[in-house]
Amino acid sequence: MNGQVNRRKFLTLNLEAAVGFLGNVLLPEIEQERDYFRPPGAGDELSFLTFCTRCGVCRDVCPEQSISLFTVSSGAKLAHTPYLDPNLSPCTFCGKCIDACKVDALSKTSLSLEKAIGKARIIELNCLVYKGVICDYCVQACPRKGEAIRVENGKPLITSGCDGCGLCVKHCISDQKAILVELLS
Repeated sequence: MNGQVNRRKFLTLNLEAAVGFLGNVLLPEIEQERDYFRPPGAGDELSFLTFCTRCGVCRDVCPEQSISLFTVSSGAKLAHTPYLDPNLSPCTFCGKCIDACKVDALSKTSLSLEKAIGKARIIELNCLVYKGVICDYCVQACPRKGEAIRVENGKPLITSGCDGCGLCVKHCISDQKAILVELLS
C-alpha cells in the first residue's frame, strides 16, 4: 500500500471517529450499566472509547477467536467496539490484541494495572464434585495453578487470584456448566 487514503477509507475512518465521539457523549450510561467484558488492556471505559477506532484488528488477530465486535443494533455508543465473553470462549491473555492496537485503546499499561477481566464463580448445583463425583477439570485447566482456583476440602475454591480468563469454564465437563465468569464490580 502506498500510504494514500482513498475516498472509501477516508469516509470509513471519519464514520468510525464520529461513532466514537457519540459513544463518549453517552458515557455515563455505559459506566453505570456495563454488562459486557472488554478485551485485556482496555482500562476504563472512557479512555477506551476515546481511543478505539473500531477497526476490528484486535478481533482479527485473536488466536482464540475470543473477541467479537458489537453490531450497530447494540447502539451507537457500542457499535463496532470489541468485547469478549469468557464463558463462551476463553482469553489466554496472549497480548496479541494489545500489540495489534495501533492507537493504544488496548495497552500493556492498563493490562498490568488491571489484569483481571472478571472472576469465576462455582455453581454448586451444577458442579459434579458437589454431587459426589470426583472431578478437577477446572483446577487442572487453570493456567494460574493454585493462585486462582484450588481444591479445598475436596471442592474447587475460586480465590482472589482469578483473572476471569474462562479456561475453567471451557474445560468444565458438567452437562450444565458449573462455573461462570462474572464481571468485576
